[in-house]
Amino acid sequence: MFNCEVVINGQIVHSKQYKRLSEICEALGMNYQQVADYSAGRVKKRATNTFIYHPEVKISKLPKSA
Repeated sequence: MFNCEVVINGQIVHSKQYKRLSEICEALGMNYQQVADYSAGRVKKRATNTFIYHPEVKISKLPKSA
């Protein structure tokens, strides 16, 4: 299970749990490599980003319940 949260300008615009990363791809319209990079923490915020409403995407793996 994965938790996906999208924040724009400090406001949560999407927050949902998904079973697979491929489901997040479909929901956000991103390709699998992009979602995998967010999930693994390989995407860094760029200092040169000049977008006013740049989304912050957080994808984290939820611990397995017993």
